[in-house]
Amino acid sequence: MDTVLSLEFGKKLYDYFGQHPEFYRVIRWISCLGREKTLQKRTIRALELQEGDTVLDLGCGNGVNLALLHKAVGATGRILALDYSEGMLILAKSIAQKHGWKNIEFIQADAAQIELPGNSLDGVVCSFALSAMPGEDFAVQRVAAALKPGRKFVVFDAKLFTGFGRVLNLIACPVFKYITNWNYQKDVIGALRQLFANTVVTEFNSGCNFIAVAVKENEFLPPKGD
Repeated sequence: MDTVLSLEFGKKLYDYFGQHPEFYRVIRWISCLGREKTLQKRTIRALELQEGDTVLDLGCGNGVNLALLHKAVGATGRILALDYSEGMLILAKSIAQKHGWKNIEFIQADAAQIELPGNSLDGVVCSFALSAMPGEDFAVQRVAAALKPGRKFVVFDAKLFTGFGRVLNLIACPVFKYITNWNYQKDVIGALRQLFANTVVTEFNSGCNFIAVAVKENEFLPPKGD
C-alpha cells in the first residue's frame, strides 16, 4: 500500500493542519483557485435543507461548512460533523463554541466504517474529503443507506484539470498527493453514480473542481456483496 495515501498518514497530516490552520486555509484557497467561498455556498445551497433537518458533514475538516449548515437547518436542526482527524475536529469544535451552537455533534471516526441509522438523514455534504479518503466506496454506500429517499448527497471535490489546464496536472498531482493525501486516480464521480442513478456533476476551474449532486431514489440499490 502507498503509505502517502493511507488512512493513518492522512490522519497525521490533518492533525498537523489542525495545529497550523493558516497553512490549511492557504491550501484550500489554492485548491479552489481562489473561489472556495463561492463554490462552498453553492454546495450547501444544492442540499436544499430546511429548518429542523438533520445533515451530516462527512469529513468536516476544520468546520468550514458549519456556519452555512447551521444557517440552513436552524437551531432546531441537527448537524453531525464527522472527521478522522482529532486536530481538525478541535478546530471545528472551536467554531461551534465561539458561536454558541448547541446542535452540532462531533464524531471522530473513519467515514468508511460509520454506523448510521437507515433513512435518517435529510442531507449529506462532503468537501474535499472523498478524494483523499481510503475506502471512499464504502463511505458512499453508508451515506446512501442513511439518506432519506429524495434527499441529496452533495460532494465538492477536486480532480484532474481538463482542456488547456491539463498541463497543470504535472505539478498538481505530485504536490497535492503529498500535502493533502489527494488521490487523483480515484473515480469519486463514478463511485457516486454506482449507487445514485440521479447524479448531476458541474465542473469549475478548468475541470479541477466539481460539485456532484446525487439524489437518493425511492428504491436504494444495495451495496456490492449484499
